[in-house]
Amino acid sequence: MEVMLTMGLFLLLAGVGVGAYFKYYQFSLINIDVAKTMTHIKQARFQALKNPDSSDYGVHLDVPCRCLITFRNTYNPAALDNIKLELRQLDITDLNLIPNIGVTNDIIFKRQTGKTDNIGSFTVGNAVYSYTFTINSQGVVD
Repeated sequence: MEVMLTMGLFLLLAGVGVGAYFKYYQFSLINIDVAKTMTHIKQARFQALKNPDSSDYGVHLDVPCRCLITFRNTYNPAALDNIKLELRQLDITDLNLIPNIGVTNDIIFKRQTGKTDNIGSFTVGNAVYSYTFTINSQGVVD
């Protein structure tokens, strides 16, 4: 009887531990998506600042495919030098970038200054977690 009780207690504790581990694992995947998004945007701005070829650089937020695409000058989906980041756990939502005319899902950083006219915010998230990125006129992302 004691062995059965001990085994039952052990299985209960193991079940709780496995559940906590999977919750932590899901949260770490979400954090990876957030960190990669921040890095991707900062790298595009850095490319514009270091400006090896006198080009503006930008990030296209592709909502349906849940990805961010770094591009040079203007966004062309067929360009070979685009760099694509696919979000594994999160969706792109609440896209509130200025200007209100034209393409509002591109953030374009100007060469040598890193400034942008596409100020505003967007959110990456799912049903449980969300993170809002804010871009100011200097091109700094928070």
